[in-house]
Amino acid sequence: MIAQLASATAENVHHYHVPWFMYLLIGIALLGYTAIEIHHTKKDHEIKFSEAVRWSIFYISIALAFAIPVFFFIGHQAAGEYLAAWAIEKALSLDNLFVMGLIFTSFNVSKKLERRMLNYGIAGAIIFRLIFILAGLELLKRFEWVSIIFGVILMRAAWKAFQEARGGDDIEEEVEITDKRLWKVMTKVLPIHHEFVGHKLTTKVNGKRMLTLMAAVIILIELTDIIFAVDSVPAVLAVSPDRFVAYSSNVFALLGLRALFFVYQSVADKFWALSWALSGILAWISFKMIAAPLGLHVPVAISLAVLAVFLFGSIFVSLKWPKKLKSQPIHIDE
Repeated sequence: MIAQLASATAENVHHYHVPWFMYLLIGIALLGYTAIEIHHTKKDHEIKFSEAVRWSIFYISIALAFAIPVFFFIGHQAAGEYLAAWAIEKALSLDNLFVMGLIFTSFNVSKKLERRMLNYGIAGAIIFRLIFILAGLELLKRFEWVSIIFGVILMRAAWKAFQEARGGDDIEEEVEITDKRLWKVMTKVLPIHHEFVGHKLTTKVNGKRMLTLMAAVIILIELTDIIFAVDSVPAVLAVSPDRFVAYSSNVFALLGLRALFFVYQSVADKFWALSWALSGILAWISFKMIAAPLGLHVPVAISLAVLAVFLFGSIFVSLKWPKKLKSQPIHIDE
């Protein structure tokens, strides 16, 4: 039985034949994003809703357009997996954006600095996601039972999302406790100057080189993203156990994260049912991860259909029956 499970898992961890220029396209996208952000952060400014919407549409369009060369040069199966993985990563990023907003509010981060700080966070996330995806795939390849463990992790995440959907107090309290602990550890380990110094990351205080509050908040955001990656990476690997598809979907979801943050800040309360959709999506992916080693493999088309029903259904419900939600900042003592 164990041998059968191992064989099923090994077969499920596959690698597509990916032409070299597909990797080049990802590199071009990253360089393009870097050039755009270097240009726009020469002078820090507050991002308005209309500007954020335009950039969100731009990055979503780029992400969807990338599915075209995936379809023609890798295959229709890979294109379906890419779209499903990208949609999942985009949906899961909403919780990440929620926490980022709480952190910015807690530290009274200037609106003009938010874009710059998010870019640092995204750069780190792109690196760490690659590490986590490669490690996750290696685990799935070597140990058949890891898929079930990933499924259990996602089931726990689904339960947390369900609790958040029922009422935000519990999840906000948990986030507050988590980030307080991270902050206390950081202040003990790192030399942190509890003030912003323009957009500098380090400064000298009494002759001693210290991290500015901006650098400390960026590190806190990065650590928070690593915690969220524990949920999101297994979710993506459940859809596509191919390293190129898994990582490219993460990259294109992350590139639009900064613009989506400023949109989400304005419309989060309006689309309240997305929390319920997120819970359902995570539960569905958890089922896929647990069932895969047992020989039950769900076609990508069905996964895409389930994602579409949850996401578009939640948007319809939110618009049909609007209601107000409140969120409070995390209170972190200096």
